[in-house]
Amino acid sequence: MKVIHFAMAVAAAAALAAPAFATSNSKLNAQNQHSNTALNVNMGAQNSSKQDGMASVKDVSGGVLVKIALENTPSGSSEPAHIHKGTCAKLDPAPWKPLSNVVGGKSTTTVPGLTVADLKKAHYAVNVHKSTSDLKTYVSCGDL
Repeated sequence: MKVIHFAMAVAAAAALAAPAFATSNSKLNAQNQHSNTALNVNMGAQNSSKQDGMASVKDVSGGVLVKIALENTPSGSSEPAHIHKGTCAKLDPAPWKPLSNVVGGKSTTTVPGLTVADLKKAHYAVNVHKSTSDLKTYVSCGDL
């Protein structure tokens, strides 16, 4: 009985210690498959940046609203963000749709003329770059 209580305590502590954005990709993928108007993705750190987080995309009047929230962004940084064609594993390096720079860990952009249904027709990724002078270094990415 003590072992079961200990295991339950460890599991509860782990759940509480996990960041709020750490929803499993499989759970998010299942939610995204059922929604025609909203997508949520985990943003994964790249190039040792430790910039994990979340991105959400939802239909709004005239386009889609894209919100990015990242942890561990450098103080005072302004990191370019885009929607790219492809996936994080095989990204087209040419930005497809520009997004507002990530400042203070946040970015909010309305992309006109685009819908979640459009994004679900092919492979796209939200990608964040280290800086305008270092666009080749990716710091975070999430597959839509």
